Amino acid sequence: MSTKSILRHSSALLAVSCVIFASAVTAHGACLSPDAAITPAAIADVVKELPEAIRGDFAGYGSPVVASPYREFVSDAEKPWVVGYSNSFSGNAWRAGALASLESSMETYRAKGLVGELIVTDSNGNITTQIQQMRSLIQRDVDLIISIPGSPTAMNDVIEEAFKAGIPVVTLASPVTSPYAINVDVNGYLYARTTALGLATLLGGAGSIVAIHGIPGTSGSELFKSGADSIFAGCPDIKIMAELTGEWSNSVAQTALVQWLTSNPARVDGVWQQGSMFMGTVQALQQAGRKLVPVVLGNPDQNALAFWRDNLPNGFSTVGTANPPGAGMALSLDAGLRVLMGQGLKVSNIVVAPPLIDDAKLADWVKPEFTLESTGVGEPAPGTWLPVGDLDAYFLNPGAIQ
Repeated sequence: MSTKSILRHSSALLAVSCVIFASAVTAHGACLSPDAAITPAAIADVVKELPEAIRGDFAGYGSPVVASPYREFVSDAEKPWVVGYSNSFSGNAWRAGALASLESSMETYRAKGLVGELIVTDSNGNITTQIQQMRSLIQRDVDLIISIPGSPTAMNDVIEEAFKAGIPVVTLASPVTSPYAINVDVNGYLYARTTALGLATLLGGAGSIVAIHGIPGTSGSELFKSGADSIFAGCPDIKIMAELTGEWSNSVAQTALVQWLTSNPARVDGVWQQGSMFMGTVQALQQAGRKLVPVVLGNPDQNALAFWRDNLPNGFSTVGTANPPGAGMALSLDAGLRVLMGQGLKVSNIVVAPPLIDDAKLADWVKPEFTLESTGVGEPAPGTWLPVGDLDAYFLNPGAIQ
């Protein structure tokens, strides 16, 4: 069932009940039909030359967006182009999926004679090392750098150095504040609004929930929280009983939730969590002997998708959204190659509004081979993450990558 269908269905049920529960229905209706998210004024001015539908993807977006300095850039390097990959760490399935996607996409474009060598660096969480490694890539005269930076600000100087050397730097899922970067990103604010609204819809606008956040104080975690709060603040009959810290880790989330459930016997109707903590949350409910309730999916992990699929026939229902590493990395390489070709990037950030995944759309994400032991991240169908036509709209002179 689509989001619009869910909302229409919920509205119909509420309308039938309004004779008896007029005041509650009014609250639920407002909760399930929230005001549209607003694009920050500074961003709205920068993205005004993009089509209206794409401008909406920047609603509530939390990172700076400026006119791209690559509007008139054309690489003077000869093909095949050399690509550098600057990774801040590689210790989870998401990062492994991103690298695998980059290697696969490089093979595709290598066969067309567009790219040659891929040079991979990994700073293992040390931002000073990552800056040194990126500087080394510049010295090795690569033609394009794709990076997952370890800081939104610390690498700004070396990114400017790359720009002055004629080397575009594309960031994935970790936007930086440098005006010289090309940030490929998922709108974290809409990511959180999507799952919060989906959970509120499943609960019919009323219930008691637990929220599990990533690392409080970090920009990403706070942006997710603000997106969810923008929905739950309009839902007076949804009570957030606890806000726990899960650090985007299944084990940490499981421990935190078990501890809370042990000392709080009150009924839990659902759990909203920021991402990659689904299995830990489910296992905490099971460990505490609690009823299985809707637990929001984040990235979503393959084992979480498998759990949802396997339990759907038993009445388990939930919602999720996505920040897929494979599709995101493929988009990052495509954007970088377009810049090298001189297609003229209009703005500094290419932003994707994440989709709602519900019971009806689960089949689009889960694969038969996914099991509870799977360690990867679910990916959308090819060509659906940011369709070519939408990517074209970000460029002054769009065309095929060749």
